[in-house]
Amino acid sequence: MEGPIYQDRIERNYEVGVNQDGVAALWRELSEFLPKYGLHPINGISGVGTVYFDNSDYDLTRYTVFNPARRMLVRLRTYETFGESPKPISHYWIEVKTSINGQWRKKRFRLNRGDLAGFLEGRDVTQSVLEDSENGVDSEVIRNLYREIQELILTMGLKPFFLLTYKRLALQNDVERVSLDWDNQYYSVGSDVYSYDSWKYPVEEPAGKSRKTILELKYPRGTRPAWIAALEKYYPIYETGFLKFVEGMGCLLRGPLKTHREAGYFLRLIKAYGGEGRPLG
Repeated sequence: MEGPIYQDRIERNYEVGVNQDGVAALWRELSEFLPKYGLHPINGISGVGTVYFDNSDYDLTRYTVFNPARRMLVRLRTYETFGESPKPISHYWIEVKTSINGQWRKKRFRLNRGDLAGFLEGRDVTQSVLEDSENGVDSEVIRNLYREIQELILTMGLKPFFLLTYKRLALQNDVERVSLDWDNQYYSVGSDVYSYDSWKYPVEEPAGKSRKTILELKYPRGTRPAWIAALEKYYPIYETGFLKFVEGMGCLLRGPLKTHREAGYFLRLIKAYGGEGRPLG
């Protein structure tokens, strides 16, 4: 399993003063700089694909953008290896991510691709989920989480509408992580996204792309690792409230979602929030 089903930690985002051509050099520096603080590189470049859910009134978007101190995101996520030929997606992570005053909590479980339709239709496929879970995970915790997320999706009428893809490199230890995220691309999607064999290389053109390279820091609450001050001292970074979701919504609302009856209202909220995107076309 790629990480615990519950993650309760501080999350801070920094914009890095390098363009995407400079990511490789920055990664080499970080890989030399951070191991002395116990953070070590993991894997290669991951292709992260995230599908966000909302209803036809975009209630979750309204909640997240209008209330920066309290946010909620419901999403489906995949991790693929960048640079390899795409392999059919075998499983997803279904997640609810909430934030109160900058402290993020993520609850999730892994779901086989073949069980996704049943889960979204309200059927009980928890036995399959439990069989695919990490040894030692409390089965009752999984069952409760399954019911909680399924009920949220069904009662709010949530549907997939937005695919975000980006590249990620990460260093971590047991409780802390530094990840470098770049090449954010934003797509307008529907339920047909479930039929995509891979989310790494969508065939359609994105609604927008991001100029930003983001350094994402995560660590347990009640602590402030020493490596944060070291990063702030030695690298051209500054803290930001940037959310990929908010920037991507701005691109979609100026593009494929511009005819929505509240597009102008949401764009004003996003402008006030500070998210920026570079729409295409």
